[in-house]
Formats: sequence, structure tokens, C-alpha cells
Amino acid sequence: MIPVGASESCDDKSRSRIQEHGRPRKCPPWLRRVVASILAALWLTAALPAQAQQKPLQIGVLALGPRSIPVWHCGLEEHRLASAERRRETMPFYVMGLLDELKKLNYVEDRPENAGKPGRRFVLDLQMGTLPQVRGFAREFARKRVDIIVAVSTATVRVAQEETRDNPIPILMIGVSDPVGEGFVPSLARPGGFITGASHQSVQGSGKRVELFKETLPGLRRMITLRVPGYTPSEKAMVEIRAAARLLSIDVLDWTVTSREELQARLAKVDPATADGIMITPDSLIISNADLLLETSLEQRVPAFGQQDFMADWGALAAYGPSAYQTGGRTAWYLDKISKGAKPGELPIEPIDPIFVVNLKAAACLGVSVPLEVLHQADRIIR
Repeated sequence: MIPVGASESCDDKSRSRIQEHGRPRKCPPWLRRVVASILAALWLTAALPAQAQQKPLQIGVLALGPRSIPVWHCGLEEHRLASAERRRETMPFYVMGLLDELKKLNYVEDRPENAGKPGRRFVLDLQMGTLPQVRGFAREFARKRVDIIVAVSTATVRVAQEETRDNPIPILMIGVSDPVGEGFVPSLARPGGFITGASHQSVQGSGKRVELFKETLPGLRRMITLRVPGYTPSEKAMVEIRAAARLLSIDVLDWTVTSREELQARLAKVDPATADGIMITPDSLIISNADLLLETSLEQRVPAFGQQDFMADWGALAAYGPSAYQTGGRTAWYLDKISKGAKPGELPIEPIDPIFVVNLKAAACLGVSVPLEVLHQADRIIR
């Protein structure tokens, strides 16, 4: 505590002493220490990075799921042995890519183990469930006023849009092939409003998938497609699939389902006598239950072709389409821009380039010899 009468500055006191006695008087040591402490505190406060003084960025993530991870097996006997080993996906590939890229952009998750680390703090709240559950999660995000919502899939983006209509929150979409056609934005170049993100272009590559499937599996004559009736992305994809199949003399067996149980019942009818291959369509229900489809493919030795790269990792013979991981990484760029003041409607929607992945481990299991010219086209080969 500073004694009474010590509030006068050291310089003022010194000047008065010079005037009175002709020589300065030294400041007491305790006063010098106090002044030095105050100046140091003021300097440190001014020098603190802006992010250290900000509240953590609140990010809400909405996704359908969690998906079950397929159990690797070759043939019916191995499937029976492995049937009890099912695991659930805890972190979608999109979110993995998002988190890894945020780290590169100097963002730090607000957790006790990260205390003291420099960087912009953030809290990520990942909520997965059925579509009705996702609606409840979106409503809660709107009530809490999170800073940004990341919505995975067309259906989920629509729910987020509806639940934040009265109190808009920036929405970053993932897994949407046609944002303009879905009515989310008026233009890719200038989205306007509160929705932007990376476009998946999954629908637009549907015809190319049929061509690659035929090249990878020359004996493809009958191909199963599975989808929810009336779901816009898969309806549009079927137009391209049928057109490409017609040119390649492939018969399409178009099966529709509305639940996981119906999908299981349909897949129970799959065997080599029914079809030569299965095409995975850009359909939220089918993608969320890809484990059933891929396990059936390997069990019955009927090759499957995926529309996202991770499907090849999970057991499809091959996959062509945007990388879920890379899409998540690009979403981090949008998030960073918005957190620094950019308006979502002024950030152009950019497509993610497709990649072609071939799984030779699955090919061996299925008894398929992948042509060399197909391997030369692959961006990634799983061995």
C-alpha cells in the first residue's frame, strides 16, 4: 500500500526538491517497484494477442449419423465370424479435415490440455442423429446463438436454414451438390444471405462413375442403385446414371428404400445372380447406412462403387467424387474468413475437385482383376 502523500509522481517530487534544495532526491525503492509493476502490467495487456482477449468461437456441427463402420470380411463365412464387431463412427471425415485445417490456421480447441497455447480459441459441438434429432440440435444451436453452424448434407442444411430463419446464423454447408437448385443461394459467385461453403458436386459426377465402374469391372451388365424416392440429389443423379448406363449397355435395377430396415431387406436379396455391381448414389440415407451396403458387397462378392473417397477405404472396389476430408479442410477456410468479419453472402461457393480411388484389397477379396489402364487413372490406390 502506498503511504499517504505518495500519490505525487517521483518526477514532480524530484523537481520540487531541486527547487527547494538545489539537488534531486532519489525515489524510494518501494515506489520504483510499484511504478514498474504497473507499467509492466499495462504493457502486457496491450501486447496480448487479440485472440487471447476474445471469447472462444462457438461452432455447431450438424450431421446425420453416427454411421456404423463396416466390418471387413471376404465371403459369407468370414462375415458371420465378424458380425459382432461393429463400431460406430465418432468423428466424420469432414470434421477431421475441418479440425486439422483449423489447427494449421492457428486455431486452438478450448480444452484444459490446450491451456496456454497461442491461437484463436474455439469450441466445437458435434451433434449427429436422425433427421428429427438434427432438427432439435439445430433449434438448440439457434437458441444458444452459436457463432457458426456447419451442416453436412442437403437435408441437414435445409433444417439449419429453417431453424435459424428468425435469428440468422452463418451456415457453412458440406455435401451439397446443387446449392442454387436447392434454393439455398441465388448464385455461386455471390451467395447472399447467410449460407456459403464448398460445393460437393457429387450429383454432377454420377455419369462418370458409371463409366469408371464399367472400366474397372468390364463384365458389368446389371447394376443396382439404392435411394430414397423423391430425394432431389439422388433423383438428379439417376438421370445421369441411366443415360451413361444406356450408352454402355448396362441394365439399372433401381431400388428405393425409406429406412435402414428396408435397406437391410433389399440387400438380403443381393447375390451374383441378381446383379454384377452396386452403385452408391448421393443419397443421405444410403450414405448414412453405407456399412450395410459395403458389408453385403464383400459378403456376396458383388462389387460396389462409391461416390466419396472414404467409401473405398471402407470396402468399395473404387470411388469417384470429392474427398470428404478435403471438403472439411476447405470449410475451415470459410470459417476463418467469417470469424474475421467477412460476410457469408460475399464468399463465393467453390467446388471441390473429385478424386478417383481404387481399393486393390477389396478387389482381391471380390476376385476382381483391375485393368492396368484404370490404375493409371487413379489418384490413390489402396493396397
